[in-house]
Formats: sequence, structure tokens, C-alpha cells
Amino acid sequence: MMAWGRLVLAALMSLAVSACSSGSALQPDRSIFSLDNNYQRYAYNAPIETTFEQTVAVFKEAGYKLDVIDRATGQISGTRGASGDKGSPSDKDLKFYALVLPKGPGSELGIKIVQVLRRGPLGSSRAELIVDDAVMYQYLFRRVENASYLVPAMGQSDGMGGALDYREF
Repeated sequence: MMAWGRLVLAALMSLAVSACSSGSALQPDRSIFSLDNNYQRYAYNAPIETTFEQTVAVFKEAGYKLDVIDRATGQISGTRGASGDKGSPSDKDLKFYALVLPKGPGSELGIKIVQVLRRGPLGSSRAELIVDDAVMYQYLFRRVENASYLVPAMGQSDGMGGALDYREF
């Protein structure tokens, strides 16, 4: 009986110590969003809210799993498998980081796309290569510019009696 009490006490103490070891809640690493020369940029005449929503819509349509959608700071990021299917057998994934910032009366979109290569046993080693294909970025910027059809207007009906909220992604 005494051994059982010691075991329970040890378990509770180890739980308390492990809870103290994690100083704060997990947050995405925001330092990866610092706008450096690796970002490709494009200016739009649209307000930042429109550019932000259209950027989110384009990446969701392309099969990216978005992990940061922060309207307050303009930060968006996500990942996908090489074929857009996270279950693909490929050892390559794509990640992107985007910042939507005000620029004059419009907005500016900065995007960085990174190819992630997994190597080693069970993909334990990873290498990241920044994609710098200018044509690919121009295509992406044009898709965002023309993506208004992906973002329902405020107050628009969903055809089932309910109103669509353009912010729900």
C-alpha cells in the first residue's frame, strides 16, 4: 500500500515538473516572416483586406494547408505535398510565407516559396531551398489579382438561405 502511494506521488510530482518546463504556449515562429530579399513582391491597387482574402483563397484552392492566417499582421503561411496531396509518396513538400502590407492607397504582397526535401532514414533530415523562379511568382501574383471570383462578397447568399461570410476560410 505504501509503495502504491509513493508511485502516485512520484507521478504527480513528475507531471507538475513537466508542466513547468514548457514556458509558454506554442506559437508559430514569426521571425520567418521578416521581409527580406528572398520575398518576391507585387503591388496591387486593391485594399489590404481584399489582397489578403484573395491570397488565402488562391492558396487554399491550390491545396495548401494553411497554418497561419493572421489578418491583424498580414501574415499567411502553409504547406502542401508536391502534388497537392499530403499523402503523396514524394520526398518533397512546398511551404510558403506571405505578407500583405499597405503600400500607398493599395497593398503589396510579398511571397516566399520554399521547397522542403526530406532525406535520411524516415525523412529525419530536411533541406530547404528557396524557389526563385520569377515566372512562377508572376503567375501566382496574377492568380491573386484575378481571384475575386474565389472570395464571396459580403452579404452574398450561399443559395441555401444563409449569408456567406467572406472571412470564413
